[in-house]
Amino acid sequence: MSGETFADLLTPNLTAIRKLVQAKTRTPDHAEDIVQQTLLHAFVHRDQLRVHSKFKSWVSTIAMNEIRGLVRRTRPSIPLDATPFLASTDKSSCPHKSYEHRERLETLYEGLAQLNEHDRRTIDLVDLAEVRLSDAARTLSVSRSALKSAHFRARQRLSHAVRGKRGTVPERRK
Repeated sequence: MSGETFADLLTPNLTAIRKLVQAKTRTPDHAEDIVQQTLLHAFVHRDQLRVHSKFKSWVSTIAMNEIRGLVRRTRPSIPLDATPFLASTDKSSCPHKSYEHRERLETLYEGLAQLNEHDRRTIDLVDLAEVRLSDAARTLSVSRSALKSAHFRARQRLSHAVRGKRGTVPERRK
């Protein structure tokens, strides 16, 4: 393809190429540089264009490749030796899992703090300390069936407190 043919094909498509590059880069300084690089690259390799009707998509592809190249070149990076070493004392799980576990415990204890003393004690005995129901009922001086009911209601109130479904925790009936 000759230089005149290239200019004839480029003229009606130049505005579309500029708009494409400006939309993708959103930086006027980089956009003009990329347009120039695109046109230079297209002109140098104009002999690779086989069908003149595909000129716009061909130049658009070159422009997208130039944008990707700019992103790769300007991507911020930190040298590996500049990153802090994160030593994990717990070899059984990854730091992410231990952080999630710690976060869940904090949420649980915040929810427990919103409960009344009887509900906290019920959940503490049955769920956290894993005391048998009959022993927990004896400790709280209630029947086993009363403990089961109280435990169920306490867990419901804890669930509401943890999930924040209500502004206040429902009070325990007396």
